[in-house]
Amino acid sequence: MDQHSMPHYMAELVLAGRQTLVVGGGRVARRKIEGLLITGARVTVVAPALDPLVASRVAAGEVIHWPECFSEALLDREPRPVLVFAATDRAERNREVAALCAQRGLWCNSADDPGSSGFLVPAMVRRGEVVVAVGSGGRSPALSRVLKERIEAWLEPGWGGLAQAFGRWRGPVTQRIPDDETRQNFWRATALEAVNPETGALSGDAEAWMIQRLKRLE
Repeated sequence: MDQHSMPHYMAELVLAGRQTLVVGGGRVARRKIEGLLITGARVTVVAPALDPLVASRVAAGEVIHWPECFSEALLDREPRPVLVFAATDRAERNREVAALCAQRGLWCNSADDPGSSGFLVPAMVRRGEVVVAVGSGGRSPALSRVLKERIEAWLEPGWGGLAQAFGRWRGPVTQRIPDDETRQNFWRATALEAVNPETGALSGDAEAWMIQRLKRLE
């Protein structure tokens, strides 16, 4: 089986404080940069000219700018990136960047060219810390975007608050319910109750609801 027809391994990357490199300064690069900044990644963009919104990020000190054309040597310049995004408006240049990254063992996403990419970026719906990712193995970004829009219309805004409340109470619940299986059953029942429209947990104060839920353990 060809490597690009194999199933992909989905993962959430922790990029806070980590170096990333975006090759290109136009509209495509802008989308990549905006997504990276949300994660807290340290972003460097290499391009002779920048999209106005990217330039504003540079002016604000949120993005480092190397105002030059891409060259192979930039992949070895310190600080070395953990991820590279080939996001120019030239497909052949993006493939070139991806190939050079592959030679160095660097993960590279090549815009509109999944065949040369080391990783793909799915369409994402964010509700705070809750993220739903939609991928098609790079075969149809249009289908991924349509499904993303459907999920956005369905997914209530309160999911992020629930995730935060659940996270804050993981430690106390572990102390109260030391048995793994019993604790897993508790969290599953709590999650099912929280998303029930009749409880109001999604649309109300998730923290207060969680406190009341935990009082049942006393």
